Amino acid sequence: MLLVGGAFPLLRGSGPLRAPTKPLRVLSPAEYGIFAAAAARLVPGDDAPAGWPTADQVDCAGKLDEILAGIHPKAAAEFRQLLRTFENGMTGLLSTGAPQTFTAASPEQQVRRLESWRHSRFALMRSGYQAMKRLAHATYYASPSTFALVGYPGPPTIAPTSPAPG
Repeated sequence: MLLVGGAFPLLRGSGPLRAPTKPLRVLSPAEYGIFAAAAARLVPGDDAPAGWPTADQVDCAGKLDEILAGIHPKAAAEFRQLLRTFENGMTGLLSTGAPQTFTAASPEQQVRRLESWRHSRFALMRSGYQAMKRLAHATYYASPSTFALVGYPGPPTIAPTSPAPG
């Protein structure tokens, strides 16, 4: 399945992408855009309730780039491959019957693709969905702008310690 991500170049990357807000360390601009679009469907995103920040406002995709920069390069490369596979139009055809890229799909079609992966009979697709969902949630709810909304007072303040006497 992961080979599909690169096997059909005509069915890749034709949708509008969200632009990075700062220089990327691991993700390509296209991969950033794919994750940003997925995060907008997995956490309060484009349709965030009043008072809640959107996935774009907390820059879930930028935070993902930071996470990927801190893990083993092979694991980061595998996640990047997952994003390209998820975006691919052939993957869309196989999962929802619509041969279009994820980013070119309507919000409703994007939700259908995510749900298709979530409930797929293929473990790889279910695992891919879980990885995207968990990373979207981790990057979203780690933002200080969400703390009060979920009843979290924020991390404790730790007083600086003075050196032990001599």
